[in-house]
Amino acid sequence: MTSAGGLIAAAGVCAVSAALEGLCAGRRVRAVFAALQAPRFSPPLSVWFAIGLLYYATFGFVLYRLFVHPGDRALVRGTVALVAAMMVLNASWNLIFFRARNLFAAWIMGSAAPIPDILLLLCLRRLDALAALALLPYLVYRAYAVWWGYAVWIANRDDRRASRRMAP
Repeated sequence: MTSAGGLIAAAGVCAVSAALEGLCAGRRVRAVFAALQAPRFSPPLSVWFAIGLLYYATFGFVLYRLFVHPGDRALVRGTVALVAAMMVLNASWNLIFFRARNLFAAWIMGSAAPIPDILLLLCLRRLDALAALALLPYLVYRAYAVWWGYAVWIANRDDRRASRRMAP
């Protein structure tokens, strides 16, 4: 794929994923966040939006590098499929957290997410060292996100008021 084609394809995948994520989260993101008991070291919603932008910048870069990679086509295709699956799972987490408001299930799902993250890192190490390096800050964030999901679940599991405040 050409450089321009890779850039367009990566941007397209990220745009579709962001739209799916927004659809899964719904329109009440601010209300759900406001109703939660936030754990210590929990950023405000505006910072979560910035984290989302960095997520798409990272995965856009990774996808671009994969789309223009000249080598092992089978491994590249499998890695692109892994990234696509990860993006769908990320959107699905929003469905569970924001729409279903099931904090325990969201934490369990988030806790399993490092498995494909590590698989992606291993694939990228074989294909593109720069893309693998770009993924490292995301992996550090992922460790925080697992802790955060657990802390949110614990802080809100017995708070019936939060459940009523989060109700549609």
